[in-house]
Amino acid sequence: MEDVELVVRTVLADVLGNGVDAADIHRDRDMEDYGLDSLKGVSLLLGIEDALGVELRPELLETRPCTVRTVCEHLQSLPSRGT
Repeated sequence: MEDVELVVRTVLADVLGNGVDAADIHRDRDMEDYGLDSLKGVSLLLGIEDALGVELRPELLETRPCTVRTVCEHLQSLPSRGT
């Protein structure tokens, strides 16, 4: 899960574009706390899909709290991540 978590953190930091470093993103903090909104959420999902070769549904971001951990757990539950 460590590699997947790194991908999620890196993509999130890139999408936010507000100077938050991927290493500073806490795995259990809601992504909204970092400034993730619905438009950036779409970019986040697309970035994760591109990086990991998966398809994600937008409903994933409706989980509360929506954290790096919850996204990684969802990714781990997929039958094949293509990595």
